[in-house]
Amino acid sequence: MIHLQGRLLQTASMLEGCERPADIGTDHAYIPIYLVQSGKCDRVIATDVKKGPLKKAAMNIEKHQLKEQIELRLGDGLEPVKQGECDSFIVAGMGGVVITEILEKSPEIVKQAKALVLQPVYTEACLREYLCRSGFRTESEVLVLDEGRIYVILRVAYDGILRQEEDLHYHIGRVLFERKDPLLKPYLERRIRIQSKIAHGMAKSGLRDPNDIKKELCLQERMKEAYITVET
Repeated sequence: MIHLQGRLLQTASMLEGCERPADIGTDHAYIPIYLVQSGKCDRVIATDVKKGPLKKAAMNIEKHQLKEQIELRLGDGLEPVKQGECDSFIVAGMGGVVITEILEKSPEIVKQAKALVLQPVYTEACLREYLCRSGFRTESEVLVLDEGRIYVILRVAYDGILRQEEDLHYHIGRVLFERKDPLLKPYLERRIRIQSKIAHGMAKSGLRDPNDIKKELCLQERMKEAYITVET
């Protein structure tokens, strides 16, 4: 039995109620193996754009004797998956820009999915803004601590309603505040430090548009204001 922890375990747990998932960019296939062994899913499709990771995945699947239940496919993003073949998709361990591009390339497939479980490792704001403006509803969003770093994991589904958020909530999800995520305070601390470097780096360079600098400084202040309101 494979044992997951941290962000991988939390990602897998957010597929509750889904029966036919696909793990996009599966790498070692740890999540598909866990989903089958734990009885959460009978079958899983696992894809990757490179042959190397699929070879590692195949070895792990063979080790756990799950070749009949986990199907490996080579291809870019959701392209290896046929429309209607899966009811949910995991896209984890990539940048928010890359995840956004994957979703944009297969609009009809993702719109019909019961759930998309997304775990960006950076540039989350780009992904959240795309989801809001493209008609996806955030059903759940959590923070998880894994090897000293806090990661964001979202579960979203398409409902066709176009949304717009203030800049703060593209960077720090509104749901995290609503559910009073226990890791929100330390997560905000880290994001404020990063935002401070961005804003002051732009100001120091003297080459950027003053309006752009002002926007980044305003975002930094909103993060600080939000930090004060979060209960410990």
